[in-house]
Amino acid sequence: MTQQLLRELLGIDLPIIQAPIAGGALTPLTAAAESQESGDFTSLWSGQAAALGREIGAADLTRALVAEAMDHLGNLSGRS
Repeated sequence: MTQQLLRELLGIDLPIIQAPIAGGALTPLTAAAESQESGDFTSLWSGQAAALGREIGAADLTRALVAEAMDHLGNLSGRS
């Protein structure tokens, strides 16, 4: 197995590099792309929680986040 990115950018085949080491190698490309408001080289790790994701509309997500935040703030102030 090889890294497609390395093969396409550098024309070389290398063994797969384990994360997070591979991400560090892209730091210059990521910084350059993001300085131009491009996410082309931004790492979007989903990790082991990817299966927990679900489809939800923006309005519903916003309401859920506000409700959870208010609940946590209430707990911090000693109110429930």
